[in-house]
Amino acid sequence: MEDEGRDSVDRIAEAWERAVPSYPTDATHVITRIQHLARFFEDGFAQVGKRHHIGAGDIYVLLALRRASARLTPTELFRELSVTAGAISKRIDRLAALGLVSRHADASDGRSIRIELTPAGRAIIDDEILFADDFVLRAAYELDPKEREQLTALLRRFLTLMERRPDVAIGPKGALGHRTRAKRTPNA
Repeated sequence: MEDEGRDSVDRIAEAWERAVPSYPTDATHVITRIQHLARFFEDGFAQVGKRHHIGAGDIYVLLALRRASARLTPTELFRELSVTAGAISKRIDRLAALGLVSRHADASDGRSIRIELTPAGRAIIDDEILFADDFVLRAAYELDPKEREQLTALLRRFLTLMERRPDVAIGPKGALGHRTRAKRTPNA
């Protein structure tokens, strides 16, 4: 059990401070907390998926379709989710076989299809994630509205800084990829 007001990241940062006293741990306190929180959410998605014989990645497809204002093409889905076209194709096949999404011919482009969430797919998202009292997302409501607003503003600022870095990009499977940096030429 952690001391009141302390969390597991405090212990990790202290271990770094003992092991490498010259290493500044300010960033460790931020990044490691974000990683730990992300694991809670990923685990929550995985548990929902396990109950329905789908993966956490499939949950992301269902969530993208749930928040979309219209049916999406596979291309729109893979761009939205930062995964490969092949991964989206496999996920759509799996979800369609389970009756969680349906395919429809694109009225404006006969060569393309559009994907729609079925009532069964919508029920998973609504009942087990969005409106479930016990889903991990509800933990955010343990912060008061002002705290949520402050945390959102800080995280938005930090994410915006990361997204604007010239040397890092979000690529397939959500992995960070490195952009090629133009080599600087010395002034003549």
